[in-house]
Amino acid sequence: MTFTQGPIHERSDIIVQSPAAAVVEVPVGGRIAVPAGPVAGGQVRSSYASRTAPDAIIAAIVGLVILVIGLIAIVRNGFGTPLSDSRLEVLGFTHTTVLGLIEIGLGAALLISGATRSRSGEVLFGSALGIAGFVGAVQTESFVESLALESSMAWLAVLAAVVVVLSALMLPRFARNSTTIAQI
Repeated sequence: MTFTQGPIHERSDIIVQSPAAAVVEVPVGGRIAVPAGPVAGGQVRSSYASRTAPDAIIAAIVGLVILVIGLIAIVRNGFGTPLSDSRLEVLGFTHTTVLGLIEIGLGAALLISGATRSRSGEVLFGSALGIAGFVGAVQTESFVESLALESSMAWLAVLAAVVVVLSALMLPRFARNSTTIAQI
């Protein structure tokens, strides 16, 4: 495993090497001269590494927004009535408890994919969001009774999914390493 791989996102190491022992020539039959103070020398080596994944940040933000919208819908609707009967508006869109549960599931999956920097998870759950949004946008009348789904909300889900999937497939990830060595 190299320095830029693994679970460490930012890492800093400091290594101090003590100076080598002083070499003193001793004349035949003479005395050994001991240096009076500490011997200068040695080095301090500092290493720093960090990684940045913009696609993971985008997926986590989209997942967090969807998760919060779903949580608001569930908290307001509750579980007291049948899940598809109670309807309310969240950010201008009609929601049922079932739609809130679906949003919580997809939002949490995208948030976890972003937090773990998993491109495959971002593509998988972003695609699932896009496909579900497209089906909901095209067949809105099929989901009006059970989910209270609106076409405009489904198209927003498709747009969010396109952003997540394209960023996971196209944005580069950055790694920065630096090492400084100071003589003491």
